[in-house]
Amino acid sequence: MSEWFGEFFSGLAAAGRSLYEFGDPTGGGQGWIGGAIMLLWLGPLGVLPLYVAKLTYGKHEWVSATMGIMGASSLLWWLHGVVPHVWIQFTESARDALAGTLIPASAGIDINETRVEIVQDLYMVITEGTLQALMIGGIVVTIWAALRMQRSLPKTLATGETKPEAGGYK
Repeated sequence: MSEWFGEFFSGLAAAGRSLYEFGDPTGGGQGWIGGAIMLLWLGPLGVLPLYVAKLTYGKHEWVSATMGIMGASSLLWWLHGVVPHVWIQFTESARDALAGTLIPASAGIDINETRVEIVQDLYMVITEGTLQALMIGGIVVTIWAALRMQRSLPKTLATGETKPEAGGYK
C-alpha cells in the first residue's frame, strides 16, 4: 500500500491523458469534444430552461411550468443517469492507467516474505463504491431540491377559496 502513495502523483498525467481520450468519441485526438458536449447539454437544456422558468414565474405560468420541468428533467437525467454511466465507462476504459496508480489494485500486508491479500480486486471495490456514493448523493440532492421547491410554494388558500371540511363524524 505504501508503494501506491509514491505512484499516485506520477499517475496523474496518465489519468489526464485517459480522460482527454475518453472525451473524444471519434478517436480523432480531439478530447475537448466531450467537454463541449457536456456544456452544450447542460447550458441550453438544463440551466437556460430553469432561468426562463424563474423569469416567467407568476406571469406566464404555463411557460414557467414547461421550462421548469424541461430543465429539471434534463438535470435529473444527468445526475441519475449520465454521470454514473460516464464513471463506469471511464473507469473501465482507463483501467490500465488508473489501476495500481490512482486507484489501488489490491490491498494486503507483508508478513516476513509472504504477502497476505486482504482485498484481491480493490480497484473494483473502489470504483463500485464510488458509483454507489454517486447514486446515493443523487437521491439526496433530488430529495433536498424537491423539499426546497415545496417550501417555496404558497401555503395559503387562493382568494375566494373555502377551506374544505374535514371528514369524520358530525
